[in-house]
Amino acid sequence: MEGQQSSNRRIAKNTVMLYIRMIVVMLVTLYTSRLVLAVLGVVDYGIYSVVGGLVGMFTILSGSLSVSTSRYLTYELGRGDFAQLKKTFATVSAIHILLAIAMFIICEILAMWFLNTKLNIPAERMHAAQWALHCSIACFSLSLFAVPYGASVISHEKMTTFAYLSILDVVIKLLIVVLLYISPIDKLVFYSILGFITSVIYQAIYFFYCAVKFPECKARPALDRKIVKEISMFVGWTFIGNAAVVLKDEGVVMLLNIFFGPVVNAAQGVAMQVNGVVTRFISGFMTAVQPQITKSYASDEVGRLNDLLVKSTKFSFFLTVILIFPLINNTRTLLDVWLVEVPDHAVNFANLILVYTFIDCFTTPLYTAVLATSKIKTYEVVLTILYFLNVICSYLALKMGMAPESVFVLAILFKFFVVVLLIHQSKKLLDFDIKRYFRMFVTRIIPILVFGCLISLVYLLFVGNDTFLKLIAFTIAFEALVLPFIWKAGMTVPERQFIKNIIVERLHLKKS
Repeated sequence: MEGQQSSNRRIAKNTVMLYIRMIVVMLVTLYTSRLVLAVLGVVDYGIYSVVGGLVGMFTILSGSLSVSTSRYLTYELGRGDFAQLKKTFATVSAIHILLAIAMFIICEILAMWFLNTKLNIPAERMHAAQWALHCSIACFSLSLFAVPYGASVISHEKMTTFAYLSILDVVIKLLIVVLLYISPIDKLVFYSILGFITSVIYQAIYFFYCAVKFPECKARPALDRKIVKEISMFVGWTFIGNAAVVLKDEGVVMLLNIFFGPVVNAAQGVAMQVNGVVTRFISGFMTAVQPQITKSYASDEVGRLNDLLVKSTKFSFFLTVILIFPLINNTRTLLDVWLVEVPDHAVNFANLILVYTFIDCFTTPLYTAVLATSKIKTYEVVLTILYFLNVICSYLALKMGMAPESVFVLAILFKFFVVVLLIHQSKKLLDFDIKRYFRMFVTRIIPILVFGCLISLVYLLFVGNDTFLKLIAFTIAFEALVLPFIWKAGMTVPERQFIKNIIVERLHLKKS
């Protein structure tokens, strides 16, 4: 019981640190995005978004390796087998070095071909787009090399370090934008080069920190055949799933470019920036809790695992509600204040992507638990089929002349199927208390969702959303009404008591 309380307190402490990080990152990122759009202009901003999406097509493998590395490092920490942990880190380090070199070569060949022959880029901006692509590929290759070190920080639950490094990253990016105003060369080219320099600095700090703090990170890269075989099987299946996710996400970017050009890509890029704020807000909590889910499975603590799955889903939902409702009700106003020029479709894109993210908050805890079992074949195959159908349906919708918003509507529809798939797999692979899970939906989640919708409906019918003052007023009123409702209707008595104890302890420490 004491161990569980200690883990809960660690989650609470890590969550606080991650939200301090999130607030700083959010504010700096929003301001940076405004400056970048203003300096580059809509066309160059759209080009940078679509080029980044093109390189993103190749993150299929890096995403698979990142998930696999985190899973295996966290699993060995949960088991307490530090000799095996050292072997695992040495093996994944060697794998990532080899792949970083290989993927740099492959991306340079395939991505350059696609840029020059398939994308809709103005002829006079092709040279700048090529520079942006080269720098994006170099950043991607560096990030591949650094995956094991980032995974180690998360696995050891050193969220303070993770928070500080994330803040440093966005501060450097803000300085880059300031330098754009005095750029001696083409602004898009200069922005891309500085982005690569930032990536070098950021990854170097991660490398040296891990080498000093974690004994396993001092191991020289070496391939252990048994570990390579085990990880390869896991990577193989996660590769299929990640390929489907990248195909769906980046495929939408390419489809929008092919059918509508870079201006619509700029709108999609802006919408993704707004969504990034929400995603970081939610992931701050989930990043803190994910290692505990994997470690609970590794140590065969079934009760603890079920408790984490239910509570993490519920609290992810609470965090999503308090942020997404004010945004969806005031997107136009927010973008008008934030941006110098709001691209067409940006408001609709942002709202639809926010709804998608709302649904996504139910998938992450279950996905983490399914990954912990390493029995992911069925999930990855079905996920691939669903997302492949998603892209095909998006293409057909645009080919039929439907509005660009249709691709995001289809993404929301298919995301519902993914939630059902994860619930099914969790029930099959884990001793998952599905009755408790659905009881939580009926008694805790649905009432809060309905309450939030009613507040929004009253606001839209009687107030409207056309000024920044109304945005602030709605946000304050919404939080003042919803937070007490979440406290009473969403949380159990032990959960409320736990939060009170944490607050009392913090206040007592400050007084001391």
